[in-house]
Amino acid sequence: MLTYLVTLTIIVDRAIYEPHLPDHLAYLAQLKAAGHLLLSGPATDRRGGFVLLQADSLATARDLVEGDPLVARGLDSYEIREWRITEGQPQQIVPS
Repeated sequence: MLTYLVTLTIIVDRAIYEPHLPDHLAYLAQLKAAGHLLLSGPATDRRGGFVLLQADSLATARDLVEGDPLVARGLDSYEIREWRITEGQPQQIVPS
């Protein structure tokens, strides 16, 4: 499996965006259950967030991201970058 860092950026007003967050969180739970989601969370500036995924290919990672309701509904734009982790392990991160 390859690792991908996804940057999500909100591209609509928050009043439009926020009602869709429960669907986004449910989708992330599905990704976690399927073994694709390593880490996720909002940026502290509240303009988007980050997702660390595992997938077999960039095409698969793109399909996973485009399945996110926030992306599919045109509320978030995204950037995907393959990330070769050389130090540390995601399980060492303690959520704040």
